[in-house]
Amino acid sequence: MSEKIRQYWDERAGQNAGELTATTQDVWMRHLEVATLIGLIEELAPPAGARIADMGCGDGNTLLALAPRFRDYRFSGFDYAPQMIETANNNLAALGAEGSNLQFSVGDVTDPVTSTGEASLDIAMTDRCLINLDDSAAQFRALGEIARTLKPGGHYLAIENFHEGQDAMNAARAAVGLPEIQVRWHNHFFHEAEFRAEAERHFETIEIREFASAYYYATRVIYSAMCKMQGVDPDYQHEIHQLAVKLPAMGAYSPIRLVILRKKG
Repeated sequence: MSEKIRQYWDERAGQNAGELTATTQDVWMRHLEVATLIGLIEELAPPAGARIADMGCGDGNTLLALAPRFRDYRFSGFDYAPQMIETANNNLAALGAEGSNLQFSVGDVTDPVTSTGEASLDIAMTDRCLINLDDSAAQFRALGEIARTLKPGGHYLAIENFHEGQDAMNAARAAVGLPEIQVRWHNHFFHEAEFRAEAERHFETIEIREFASAYYYATRVIYSAMCKMQGVDPDYQHEIHQLAVKLPAMGAYSPIRLVILRKKG
């Protein structure tokens, strides 16, 4: 990750300390991501004592929700932006005894073994982390390094952004007269075929799940079109976001997708 991007996230942490908006203005999408990870950990049901790491954890809000819920597991999070980790540790201190199975540190997703050790994790997670790396080469190196941190048969849960979903969302927006949503300057989205091809070098199973398509269709297409008709700006706190997180998975209109990868045994 470039120094410019690291500085960007440090500034976000300072401006939004302790708030979900430190990593995104769309706080209901954050709630949906956390709920999705909770459901998936329950589905995978790792054994007691399992080690789970969030790589590029930001200010730690995901793990601060997971650790009290799954007391039998040991959680760790690291991030390249020191200000994010300072905020995470402040929030962890406020959690008290419920956070005793969680720790945070400064670390680099392109060198995760330094933070976690090799072949030590049952589950590794990233949530819109790899998209902040400079280019595909850096992202693919990170995929291989993440695989190194996993035990044989361990799982990597990647919530990352893909061009295919971004293009589908923008096509739907165009149909109702809305402009494209551009990829932000500090993000580098994946192409699904390239991601699969690289991941197959390190993982024996790769499953891509749509979990946010209905949410994006409701908020970025329908609600945004209504705002345009009414001459108002979209508001991330509008009730439609709270309702949209409850919709079942359908369609392929979200750039954000969940990838479940199992390391070769």
